[in-house]
Order: sequence, then structure tokens, then C-alpha cells
Amino acid sequence: MRQLYPSELQTILKELQRQKTIEEYSEQRNRWAFLAAVVSNGFSGIARMFSKRRGKQKEITPDDFISKEFKKLVGADTKNKRQGSGFEKNIQDAKQKGLNGPW
Repeated sequence: MRQLYPSELQTILKELQRQKTIEEYSEQRNRWAFLAAVVSNGFSGIARMFSKRRGKQKEITPDDFISKEFKKLVGADTKNKRQGSGFEKNIQDAKQKGLNGPW
């Protein structure tokens, strides 16, 4: 750690924060928002059974329980990472050398 430059430490810190944000989003969506959607859909199904109106109700998805700001933050973060991944340079280099790949 002491041998790293301050700019390298800042880059590592930003990457760790990005990974933590993505992990929090994944956990929230896959566990808690999914559970909330299942419970909400179950209650609405039970209420529909006892209701005189038997119309089709909108199904609730896990994304309905996650704020738009948080989705934008995670979406922009992953989009920036995909665009600046640096793989494009490696792909062009491999194409120039005549290597074949999935691209």
C-alpha cells in the first residue's frame, strides 16, 4: 500500500465504491425488492378473489420498489465502465495481428 501513488489509491477507491454500489443494487433488487413484489402480488391476488370485479391487475415487479435515482446511478456507473473498459484497444490490436475471436 505504501508503494502506491496517491492517484493509484484514488483509482482503487473509486473502483471499490463502484463495485459496492453495484453489489448493493443487486442485493436490494434480487432479495428485498423481489420479496416485496411477491408479497404485494400475493395480497392483490387474495383481494381480487374476494372482489366482485375480477379484472386483470397490473403485476408488480421488483424494479417498482427501487428508486429511479438509484437505478440511474447504477446504470450510469455501469455504462461508463463498459464504454471506458479499454477492451476496444485490445480487440483492434488482436485484429491487426490476425487473431480470430468472438467479436
